[in-house]
Amino acid sequence: MKTTHQNRTLGAFEKTFWLLDQIDSKDFALAADISGTQPVEKWKNAISIAQRRHPNLSVKIVMDELSRPTLQHVENITIPLRVVDIQQDDYRWEQEVEKELSIRFDTKEGPLLRVVLVQKLSSTVLILVANHSVADGTSLNFLVRDILLAVNGKPLAELNPQVSNDQTLGLSEDLPAQTAETVPELKMKSDIVKPLVSSLRISENITRNITESARKENTTVHGALCAAVLLASRKMRAEWTEARMELVSPICTRTALGLDDNFGLNITTQSVFFEQQEISFWDLARLAKAGLEGTGSAEYVTGYLSFFRDIVFGHNDIQQMIDVLKTAFNHHVMVTNLVKVKYNTDFESMKLKALYGPMVRSGKGQEQTIGALTTNGSLCLTNTSDTPIPGLLAEMEKILQDACQTNLSIVSDTGSGRSSSCSLA
Repeated sequence: MKTTHQNRTLGAFEKTFWLLDQIDSKDFALAADISGTQPVEKWKNAISIAQRRHPNLSVKIVMDELSRPTLQHVENITIPLRVVDIQQDDYRWEQEVEKELSIRFDTKEGPLLRVVLVQKLSSTVLILVANHSVADGTSLNFLVRDILLAVNGKPLAELNPQVSNDQTLGLSEDLPAQTAETVPELKMKSDIVKPLVSSLRISENITRNITESARKENTTVHGALCAAVLLASRKMRAEWTEARMELVSPICTRTALGLDDNFGLNITTQSVFFEQQEISFWDLARLAKAGLEGTGSAEYVTGYLSFFRDIVFGHNDIQQMIDVLKTAFNHHVMVTNLVKVKYNTDFESMKLKALYGPMVRSGKGQEQTIGALTTNGSLCLTNTSDTPIPGLLAEMEKILQDACQTNLSIVSDTGSGRSSSCSLA
């Protein structure tokens, strides 16, 4: 008999995020800018329909008798919906994301998603906020689609519970040796975080120029974004001018593992290190691309998970796991690029104009986390940080525009290898 209830132990990377969440918040968000409005009751119903489609939207994370964190289904839990009614169209939706990212999820209770609805006179901003242990940016991208379909009366098929990436690859379940006599009760770090969020929508014309130039220069838009943020941040933050910079990119595992549109955590990451040297913008972009070669394969996912399985599987000493993971998150920049919205953005009376994010605190507070996603031909960027570099996104756009106009300028940066570190998205 088909079941849509999720009940299983966490995979290695899911467990890693759950442990890291004990140290510091790793919650994240996406924001959808939508033309058109619907009554709040319709939104509530649509969220409920989407919840029934995705098993991970009705779970909590609790410890089992072997001191393993497990996903457990919870009956009749309602996804929180906060409604903000706004009269002016120039309202800054980013402040609502900032509020949400400062509020921690109680993973022992669930659900692990919250929704904010910013209702304007003729448009809507739909903000989805999730705990990273059970979701990634692509999950929220698909969930935006599903909610917009449901709010316009379209049925949604229920999905089977997603297994962990470990299980998909045939890797064994965690059977920890009882190395610690007692497992301490985990107390989530209660420090208040106040990340700041900025956004920028690049025009269709400039986006097209970036895409075409990157292709001609044998690199990618992602490579170009990495080059732009490295140059901009070195220029605008003096202590980074001469530093060896670490840039992290999350990598989606859905294609490599043949996964569906389930709400789940399906990513790895890759770090690339950059020394300060003189090199052209496009050479830098090519180095950023080269640093990610091979990361889209099932073999890479297996090796990546094995790294974390060695840390968080095989024993029950959770404090030891946390102590090891505390050394992670030393990167300067993360570029988390969901590439583009691939589904139809017309939803009868509503239109998805732009999708922003992912917005996440990815490190220890100094890092700049650049979210990138192209919707309807326009590249949307966000920067999330406890200590943001003012004007970083605008400077990135200027650098990208200049690079598309000329390939003659010499800039100062180079890449020098890569490392599968504990840096995460």
